Amino acid sequence: MVSRITAGHAEALAAATMRIKSAGASELQLVERLDQGNPYFLIVFGDPGLSGAIVAVDALAGEITLSAKLERVERPWLLEKAKAIELAGCTQPLAVRLVWAPSRATRSPFYPLWEVTCESEQVYIDRDGRTWHELLPAGPG
Repeated sequence: MVSRITAGHAEALAAATMRIKSAGASELQLVERLDQGNPYFLIVFGDPGLSGAIVAVDALAGEITLSAKLERVERPWLLEKAKAIELAGCTQPLAVRLVWAPSRATRSPFYPLWEVTCESEQVYIDRDGRTWHELLPAGPG
C-alpha cells in the first residue's frame, strides 16, 4: 500500500511555498483523480473578500503540483458536500467524494467535482451547482 502524506503536512508545505503567514487554510480537501493521476490535497488560503492563494499538493509524493495567487477569494471555493448531495437528488448516497479529470465539466484541478454515487447512477456536481451525468472529454479550446 502506498502511503499518503497527512493533510497537515500538505497544508504546511503549501503555506511555506506560498509564504503564507496567516492562521491557516480556509479550505482543505482531498481530491481523487479519475485520470490515473495521484490524488491531491486542494488547499485554499484566504477569507472571502480578501486576497489569497490556492495550491494542489500531490498526496502521495508530497510535492506542489499547481499553485496560484488569488486577487480575491469570492466565496467558499467549493460547494458544500451536503449541498452537492441535495442537488444530486440522492436521499441516501452510497458514496460521496471529490474527484477530478479533465472534462467538459472541469478543465482545471482547481475545480474538482463532487461525485455522488446513488443506487441507480453516479452524478457529478460542479462548484456552481450544475449537475453532470457523465464526464465527456474536454475537447479543443
